[in-house]
Amino acid sequence: MRIPASVRRISDPLVENLRVPIIGGVNRGLWWSLASSGSGYASGRRAAAQMVLLERLMQVQDVVFDIGAHHGYVTLAASRKVGANGRVYAFEPSRMNRGRLMRHVAWNKLVNVSVLPFALSDYEGESRFGGSGTSKMFAMGAGTEIVTVRSAASLLSDGAVVRPDFVKIDVEGAEAETLRGLMPILSPSSRLLVAMHNADVDRACTSMLEDAGFLCVASRALEINRRAQWQSDPDLYCAGPEYTKRDDDLEALRAANF
Repeated sequence: MRIPASVRRISDPLVENLRVPIIGGVNRGLWWSLASSGSGYASGRRAAAQMVLLERLMQVQDVVFDIGAHHGYVTLAASRKVGANGRVYAFEPSRMNRGRLMRHVAWNKLVNVSVLPFALSDYEGESRFGGSGTSKMFAMGAGTEIVTVRSAASLLSDGAVVRPDFVKIDVEGAEAETLRGLMPILSPSSRLLVAMHNADVDRACTSMLEDAGFLCVASRALEINRRAQWQSDPDLYCAGPEYTKRDDDLEALRAANF
């Protein structure tokens, strides 16, 4: 049963500092806030097949960009997978979401994670951010919070990040602008998993990546959406032309019924 937002506004501050163990899935054994434990997060059932796939597609020592990190569920899995010699950059502009993300990073002593308080796009500036629904649906141009907007290329130029090997993008419809600002720093061996929130985003992102020589593989859900009415946020997996483990990734995608 979904708890009404009016109740959550009262209850969440009371329990967000209480930690519970994640009891299943790729993040099993890590700590999670009781305030965020619903929707399958603490049980490990949240997007379980997708999380297993993400964990398999990432490699030890990878540099990972988790763009749209929310409370850090993917960040935790990425930190565990890439190991001490890897690096995870978790991008989350929402002050509320970022507070829980940072709490999860601290509780689990994730020393290979950097939390960055930016929305990533193809320009430098500011934007409204937020929304009236669940915090997982906060988006650029909505809400009342003013956040800093950066491009990935400018952050690399400033020395704030290093070039990514693996990128997850899930930014509630702003994926094309985020990817446009990211393209200059992708290498021919980079890999990406991008959530497609509508047909325009799908066309723009797929075109950018294929024009740059990336192999793009649509999930079954994305293929269905391309033929019918758009629903949910299906994934597109892309691998650069010089990525040497592409065959292993394609096998992983088939095994996961991607």
